[in-house]
Amino acid sequence: MKRKIQGRVTRERILDSAEILFFERGVTSTSLEGIAHAAGMTRGAIYGHFSNKWALVTALFERSALPLDPFIISAEILEGATLSDLRAQLEQRLAVVLHSGTQRRLYSIAFSSAKCEGDTVVSTSMLGEAARVAQLSIESALRFAVADREVTEHVDYAMESIYIHSLLTGCFHLSLLTASHQGAEEALASAVVGRAFSSLTVDECF
Repeated sequence: MKRKIQGRVTRERILDSAEILFFERGVTSTSLEGIAHAAGMTRGAIYGHFSNKWALVTALFERSALPLDPFIISAEILEGATLSDLRAQLEQRLAVVLHSGTQRRLYSIAFSSAKCEGDTVVSTSMLGEAARVAQLSIESALRFAVADREVTEHVDYAMESIYIHSLLTGCFHLSLLTASHQGAEEALASAVVGRAFSSLTVDECF
């Protein structure tokens, strides 16, 4: 039992170190030796838990249980959701990935690893499918909202969902290339989502 607990602790230390280094340096530029050094152990200790770097990437996403797209709205949340609910959900999700933290790091790792050649865990086709699912979930929420007369008439749901998703995703991707918006993540998320919804809402709603 003690050995199992120690093994779990070691595995978590490896994953924690890999998460930081993959985010800071990229998967291809990070070596197992570097991860071992950061975790304060030998490379052999890593091989005791993971066969290669891609096994580490897989384990990171399994541990987090995150969808491959941060803007996928689950069916449980969608059921009975209003436009205000959708807006709040998207603001919260954008603010989370703009903040320095695990979700921001993992999504950055997913995007960078999809660009790698060879044996990758996350492919561009997987990210594309996740984006499509996110867009469809936003579209479904808009359809619920129009039934409650929260959305202006004659809305092209599909195009609006693509626009909203693209605006949020673009903001997040751009944030990975520029300085952190530390302390202003919520304000930025609110502004971006507000702009995305500006052409949708009827006058009396907001």
